[in-house]
Amino acid sequence: QGRRCCTPENPCIEGEGDCDGPGDGGEHDGHAGCIGDLLCGTNNCRQFGDYFHEKDDCCEKQSKVKISTSSNTMLSNVPLEPPTDQRCSGRNYQGRRCCTPDNPCDEGEGDCDGPDDGGQHDGHAGCNVDLICGSNNCRQYGLYYHEKDDCCQKPSQVTDISTSVGNKTEGYPKIKTAQSSDVEPPAGQRCKGRNFEPGRRCCTPENPCDEGEGDCDGRGDGGFNDGDCGCKGDLVCGSNNCLQFGFYYHEKDDCCEKS
Repeated sequence: QGRRCCTPENPCIEGEGDCDGPGDGGEHDGHAGCIGDLLCGTNNCRQFGDYFHEKDDCCEKQSKVKISTSSNTMLSNVPLEPPTDQRCSGRNYQGRRCCTPDNPCDEGEGDCDGPDDGGQHDGHAGCNVDLICGSNNCRQYGLYYHEKDDCCQKPSQVTDISTSVGNKTEGYPKIKTAQSSDVEPPAGQRCKGRNFEPGRRCCTPENPCDEGEGDCDGRGDGGFNDGDCGCKGDLVCGSNNCLQFGFYYHEKDDCCEKS
């Protein structure tokens, strides 16, 4: 049936996929592609059957959803939807940088534009007194947040997101060349991943991309795909590899790279 078979108009039961959930970034269906209280997981379908592609996202019960933290523990009683009186609920709702120096946020609200975002930022001024702006930390407050949202929190809660685990950085693919300053796309770059317009599959056979651009629709995505035709010349379409070219990419973006 291909990708995004589970839709708000025709939602899926547990173990069916692919759904287009919050983990995919950009514009998505949230958990509306799943029936009732089920959630759309991320890269989780293989637990339901080896016939799924490794990138397929399936509907599953809340108790099975894992939240990545510095201690690799499971968080319980984490809300699925924002409280009705919450002003800033991340990029899936009000968008990025809802917390500003002019209208700072309380603990657990985001997204704030803190020091770890690089470039010009608000520091911790987007958070109320004695709070600081964390980094990729909002999911501890609610599953409705995007994994890249930054929330205001008490200083004692801040952990180093770059803590190495084996040969990988927890929460990210292995990053090869991106610098800490690469937090925004270069001026004039046409394809910048799903976090920016025009979004996913910007690199096509009709308008292929240069090295470091994405998102391309390669073999690693399974189903019908463009192979390496969305990339120029001898370049190939990688898989979940864009973060090596810039931190503005989503962790699922696929970029053109040298073979």
